[in-house]
Amino acid sequence: MRTRILGSSIAAAGLLATGLPAASAATPTLTPTASGSTAAGSTPTASGPTPAWTPVTYSPRDYPAGDVCTFELKVDFPTQAVEDRVSITNPDGTPFQTDFRGPLTARFTNAATGAQYLGDLSGAATLWNLPTGWSLWNVPDNIGVTIHAGNPYHAQGEFILSGGSVIAVSPTHQDAILHQTTVTDVCAELS
Repeated sequence: MRTRILGSSIAAAGLLATGLPAASAATPTLTPTASGSTAAGSTPTASGPTPAWTPVTYSPRDYPAGDVCTFELKVDFPTQAVEDRVSITNPDGTPFQTDFRGPLTARFTNAATGAQYLGDLSGAATLWNLPTGWSLWNVPDNIGVTIHAGNPYHAQGEFILSGGSVIAVSPTHQDAILHQTTVTDVCAELS
């Protein structure tokens, strides 16, 4: 079992992320070009055995007052059985596309009042690590997004996005929410 937060850039960005079972049991492996697309005229083909799903473990977090919410926010994960797998690699072997699936719930706590909110972050997600240093998330289900103070793309806060979202993460680990369907403002729920 390995411990990580959905993609290396996510630890600083604060994305919590997702997962129910992915639809395909045999994901083809492509080799993207430097531009991030597959070579012209290439056809997706399986290269070797189907990549294995690996468990992902989420550690509790504690955000000081003013960083995410106006109060100190604590987050823990009472239910977590998320798995990931690298389904497409770059020519150098680094991940280009990583898929996530499985149940995940987050318990958000206002440290000052003890008020709690239980959020369902379960579902599936796909993460692309682009050659520009940006990462792109496509999440048809649920995802938790932590936006820290000073983010130029979105107001700070803790949000649960449900029903479909697309999120870009900059090389400096700042989140830009490009598409969202339903949003729960966790800081407002706990105020």
